[in-house]
Amino acid sequence: MNKFFSVTVLASVSLFAFSSPAKDSDSKRKLFRYDFADFGVGTVENEKGPTGVTVFTFSETSVAAVDIRGGAAAVRESSSLDELSTWPMGDAIVLAGGSTYGLEAASGVMSRLLEVRGKKTDFMNIPQVPAAIVYDFRNRKDAAVYPDKELGRKGYDAVKTNQVWVGQAGAGRNVTVGKYFGSAFGEVSGQGAAFIEKNGVKIFALTVLNAVGNILDLKGNIIAGNRDPKTGNRRLIADQLLEKSKTPSVEEKGNTTISIVITNVKMSHADIRRIGVMTHTAMGRVIDPFQTPGDGDTLFSVSTQTLERPKDTDIGDLGTMAARAMQLAVQSAIESSR
Repeated sequence: MNKFFSVTVLASVSLFAFSSPAKDSDSKRKLFRYDFADFGVGTVENEKGPTGVTVFTFSETSVAAVDIRGGAAAVRESSSLDELSTWPMGDAIVLAGGSTYGLEAASGVMSRLLEVRGKKTDFMNIPQVPAAIVYDFRNRKDAAVYPDKELGRKGYDAVKTNQVWVGQAGAGRNVTVGKYFGSAFGEVSGQGAAFIEKNGVKIFALTVLNAVGNILDLKGNIIAGNRDPKTGNRRLIADQLLEKSKTPSVEEKGNTTISIVITNVKMSHADIRRIGVMTHTAMGRVIDPFQTPGDGDTLFSVSTQTLERPKDTDIGDLGTMAARAMQLAVQSAIESSR
């Protein structure tokens, strides 16, 4: 392993070194380990749905931003992360299934924070808990089940450092990709993660992948989505539209990819927002099409503010590395769900 540059990810890229993820008894999820203790993350599921929640917790020194690109986004408390906010940070960030009903899970995290803080209600103890959701009501055992306040509380209590379940776990418990021409063409997806470290700079990326588009590897090959149920062949969606061999399905609605990228480098709110924009834009290389009218694509970017930015590393460098981490996290969501 190059002692200056390592990548931990559940995708196969020969240039880098990898961890060996622990397998759960359920082979469709794996425990992903990394070395970045500045934040915590917890995943919980309700198998009655099935559906789930992924909860991130941060210190009060963290700075956060949000980039909303999809045409059907549902986000809670995004104003807290706006450039005009006096305190652009999040005590916790919640990713959940259940469509807009799932935003209730953030209230459960709020109530646990109230208890953890000794029920203090002075201004600076009121938590900020932004959240985003995916539509995961397809292929449900019980369509009415969604991540509620209680599941949010359990998600907070499940928070640990340096590990997270990926695959069909947390908010990625019941998601699919490549459904542009209907659910029959879709394939199972999940929650994916990747980690990069270089000269003390740490970048963690996680995505809940419920895209209407196909998933591509870094060479442009389709690894999931738009799989013909009769032949098993996968094709680029644009090719079939241009050939007029297929038309979009009415089922195209109800898709979303929600993501988070975290670094330890100290920076301004404008800079962490720029890293989020670069990362979100780069996801379009591995999700095709991306940010459609039927997607609610949202990405949170966070700096834990614990490392001075190295003199030989600028914001563009950090954004480029974060973008690569997220592209690998997208691949991880597919590979760890199979």
